[in-house]
Amino acid sequence: MNQHAYLKTCKSCGEGFAKSVKTCPHCGKKVQSGMLLMLIIGIGCLAVVAALAIPVGSERPDAAAGIASAAIDPVDAAELAGLFKNKNSQNDPRAQNKAQQITGKIVQWDLEVIVCTPSAAGYQIVTGATAGVPGTLLKVLPRNNRHRDYLENLKPGNTIQIKGKISGVQQGRIKIDPALVM
Repeated sequence: MNQHAYLKTCKSCGEGFAKSVKTCPHCGKKVQSGMLLMLIIGIGCLAVVAALAIPVGSERPDAAAGIASAAIDPVDAAELAGLFKNKNSQNDPRAQNKAQQITGKIVQWDLEVIVCTPSAAGYQIVTGATAGVPGTLLKVLPRNNRHRDYLENLKPGNTIQIKGKISGVQQGRIKIDPALVM
């Protein structure tokens, strides 16, 4: 192996010495390893990545207030239930056209819960389809502690009444984001 792999050059006197030495044996100057700088840069990079990864929820309360005061749009839930009854409906041109028409509409529905999980911005709920309403993917924002407690205790089979904004369709389910407990 090359001897330069084990040597370091002193920045003060320019002489070579072993990498393991903390003080230059030629001029007596303390040698900096650069580990502190690398540690600071590493922590800084991690802080930037963490800041970018954490969702910013500042617009969420405004969105919730807008949904709470918004008028309900006329959307035929039973028609949607028939049109989006399976995952393959996303390939149907009628379903694609309907998805574009309903995106942005405000709806208020009673839905049967399949699963409810907490997330950073609220709760994510998957609901089942019935003859009267389609299956949905909800992002529910609790407006107070009573709503938060209610969402924490939701079980499969429970019914939840929501008001929310349709944000699209995914795998035969209507995406509603944000949604509020009514």
